[in-house]
Order: sequence, then structure tokens, then C-alpha cells
Amino acid sequence: MTPTPLSVSTSGSTPADAGPIRLGTRASALATTQSGLVARRLEELTGRPVELVHIKTEGDVKTGSLASLGGTGVFVTALREALLDGRCDVAVHSLKDLPTTPAEGLTFVTPEREDPRDALCARDGLTLATLPHGGRVGTGSPRRAAQIRAARPDLDVVDIRGNVGTRLNRALGPDADLDAVVLAHAGLSRLGRTEVISEVLDVDVVSPAPGQGALAVEVRTADIVSDAGAPPVAPDLAEAIHLLDHRPTRLAVLAERSVLARLEAGCAAPVGAYATVSGTVLELRSVVAAVDGSEQMSRRAEALLSQDVAPEVLDAAARTLGITVAENLLADGAERLAPLSATVPEKA
Repeated sequence: MTPTPLSVSTSGSTPADAGPIRLGTRASALATTQSGLVARRLEELTGRPVELVHIKTEGDVKTGSLASLGGTGVFVTALREALLDGRCDVAVHSLKDLPTTPAEGLTFVTPEREDPRDALCARDGLTLATLPHGGRVGTGSPRRAAQIRAARPDLDVVDIRGNVGTRLNRALGPDADLDAVVLAHAGLSRLGRTEVISEVLDVDVVSPAPGQGALAVEVRTADIVSDAGAPPVAPDLAEAIHLLDHRPTRLAVLAERSVLARLEAGCAAPVGAYATVSGTVLELRSVVAAVDGSEQMSRRAEALLSQDVAPEVLDAAARTLGITVAENLLADGAERLAPLSATVPEKA
């Protein structure tokens, strides 16, 4: 979903005996680390303790490739159910895991983003250019696999799953059976494992997933939005959520996720998108690649961001930019390359 602009009222106060904020998270090391970062910030902003509530998702239970599990949403649905049924008050997701379709009754914000690029973790400090002919590279992402194949058609790209440690061991452990694995730089950074990176992959070589490197902090909309002049149900949480939202990150990921939404691309579609805000310019680049890496198509565009307009106007500009780039890709034949469900716009 796209974030809903917040209508925050700071009137009222949280009772002194208010209980802890319950933060829902997956139980993996990366998920709990990410959630811990948000939890500490919420404690600072609200003065209330935060308890982590571990929620097991479909993606944690089932084996097989993410594409075979249904891809987008497999790490999200159970957390959203826990929010809606009151088992937790806040949920933290990796934004790239969130479906682009809005979830009724829920709102999320995006704290400042980590480095969204992908990272090659290879034996002996090898880079993408210096991996041996026929080298074996592991990734569970069709997007990464397609772009790696496009850059190095001679490599053997292997589908892998598992937590960060498991995947790293496939290339760097004592029983390694791969020459390298590709992981998100942001996850390695949050875990304090950047020493395993042999190369940070340029976005012109491997374009990141839409929203990669960003977190989504999700809450029940009714808890944080004023209703008919009355203060929010949880005014301290409402104010904290408002302060967590990082405007440049929000605009960048809105543009990226709007590409994905317009293309109607599932997790099996090799689609990358990368947006940046520089001053008053929002620039977006998106890539659609053939699954086998034989061909790829990229398009760029930018939008000017006025400084004296309402936040929702800027949000609309970011969405429009994403839709424009997606429609340019579709008009030029992107549906030939990847499994997309979108209707191709007619050319003028």
C-alpha cells in the first residue's frame, strides 16, 4: 500500500499508567534487529516501554522459492492480522515485502532509508567482474538473478533461501558450495556484517527492488488519526509515527512502488526501481529484465518538487512519476520480457 498522509493531533496525553507498546515482528535475526531499531526510537519518542511480539509468517514456515510461495505478502499477512486483531500495536516490515495494494484499516510510515543497493559477498574478495567463468552465484530473487545473468551470462545463478547467516555460509562458510551470494546491503549493515561484502553493486548494473533498504512501520489507522475533532486513540503513538516518517524516503519509495503497481508485477517479475531526491528534484530509474538475462529495458524520468505545497501534493507527484515510467516501459514492450499483468497503454 502507499502511506496515508497523517492527520496528527497532539492534544490530550497518554495516561501515566499506559501499558507498553507491543511491536509485532518476525523472529529472524534481521527482523528483530530492524524492529529493535524502531522500538528504541518509539521508546524515546513516547516515553513508554516497547515489547517485541514474535509473529510467525507463512514465509517463515514454508520452504521453496519465494515465487512458488506466492511471493509478495508471504512475510506480511500474519503481521497485519496481528495488528488488526489487537495482538500488537505496531508492526515493522521490510518495505519491499509489502504488497502495493492498500490494506484496509492500516497505515504505514517510512523512517530514513538505508543504502538500497545490493551487495556481492564472494569468496576471496572477488567482484562481479572477477568471478571465474562458470562461477556459481546464489540468490533467491528473480530480479537479482536476471540482472546478474545480464551482466555475466557465463555465471551459474543458483536459487537459494534461508536467513542471512545460512546464505552467507553457502559462499563463505567451511562447506561453501557457491562462489558468491547476493544480499541487500541494508540488511547486512543493520546486522553489522558489512565486512563480508566484496562489492556493492552499482544500481546501473543491478537495480534494487522497489522500496529496498526502507522499513515500513505500520499501525491501525484508527489509533493515530483524529476523528471528528477528537484526539487520536493513542496520541503519543500518533505523534511518534508522524515523527518517524522521513519525507525524502517516503517520496522515493512512493515513486518506486508506483512503478511496481502500474506494471502489476509479482515477485517473479524481474523489476527494479531506484529513486532519489536531490534538492527539489525526484529522479526515478526502473528496469525490467528477461528472466534469463538475455535482454533488459530501462527508463528514467524526473519530477520537480515544489517546497510550498501540501505533503499530499508531493505524494501525488511521486506516484505520477512512477506511473509515467511504468507506462513508458509498457509502451516500449516491457511485457515481452517479464511476467507482467498490466494493460499496455495505446501509443498516441
